[in-house]
Amino acid sequence: MTIAANRPLRSARPRAWGWRALGWWLSELRDCRDELRRALALRGRRNIIVEAGERYWLLRQGDKPIGQVDAQSDETGRLLRLVPPAARSHTVLVEIPPERALAKTIALPAGASGQLDRVLDFEIARHFPFPAERVYFRHRVAGKDEVSGAMRVELVAVPREIVDGVCAALGGAGLRPVAVAVPGGDGRPLFLPRDALGGARHEPASAIRMLAFAVVLAGLAALASWPLAQHAELGAMDREIAALKPRAEAALKAGNAARSADERSASILALRAGRPPLVAAIDALSRDLPDGAWLLSLSINGRDVVLDGLAPSAAAIALTLEKSGGVSGIVFRSPITREASGLEHFQLGATLAVAGEAKP
Repeated sequence: MTIAANRPLRSARPRAWGWRALGWWLSELRDCRDELRRALALRGRRNIIVEAGERYWLLRQGDKPIGQVDAQSDETGRLLRLVPPAARSHTVLVEIPPERALAKTIALPAGASGQLDRVLDFEIARHFPFPAERVYFRHRVAGKDEVSGAMRVELVAVPREIVDGVCAALGGAGLRPVAVAVPGGDGRPLFLPRDALGGARHEPASAIRMLAFAVVLAGLAALASWPLAQHAELGAMDREIAALKPRAEAALKAGNAARSADERSASILALRAGRPPLVAAIDALSRDLPDGAWLLSLSINGRDVVLDGLAPSAAAIALTLEKSGGVSGIVFRSPITREASGLEHFQLGATLAVAGEAKP
């Protein structure tokens, strides 16, 4: 190979490296800006927030309550009428309350950091009573162990039927959610993947055409003078992040204060709690089952419990028992089948909780 042939290769490498480095930095800035925007959006004054509880849905604009509907009746059609006409064009955000979600912090080896999404697809079934394909989940790295280097990963999951039902009801009422958030362990929201919105998220054709035209113009401008364009974009992002950061920190402090108060109340209740007798445990299990569920048999051997029954949703039964705190380690002992009556036949195994025992 001649010296002349080598010259283009040597000159191309620095340019290629520079483009990759610049692209990485722009991507990091965009992610940071988007996270700050989404965290602030949940506490915005103009956005419409729908807190989708198991039965009652609360609507508010920022921190101002708008109204409440009963999701188990035919009141979801009132959603659009409750929203002020001037606010119907604003962003609609969905909050899934903690009692409808599962949350856990797990430990993973440091080598899994490069492929967390693939690893968590297999870990979901180990830590929750659902396979990965039946839930929407999101994770966040909470820290690392200084000795072993293992990662602490915060994981939240919501059954797909819950999220899909909420988005379908909002879409039927004429409201378009743009994000679904679940409170994390530290008070900060975790946003479920965009595919959780299903068909509720779409863009008008005119907006898509305008976006495509803008992309073409931006590409031409970048080709004409990319150094100045990138420098201006970096400066704008830095200023925007600096402006959003104080508000985000104030919102996080308010969330931490509220969470601390809840934890103090929970500690007081835990001190008053004691280990219930067997009759009380059976009574608690019966009361924890939601309306519409039928318990065909109940077997208790020591601390091991087996429940066999029928319900409109076996996933809702597992979620309710997991949140009740009376049992732990819930697993499906047999496949879920649907009876001719339309109810799902389930068989769950669990372990009775001992007073003072920490919930896994």
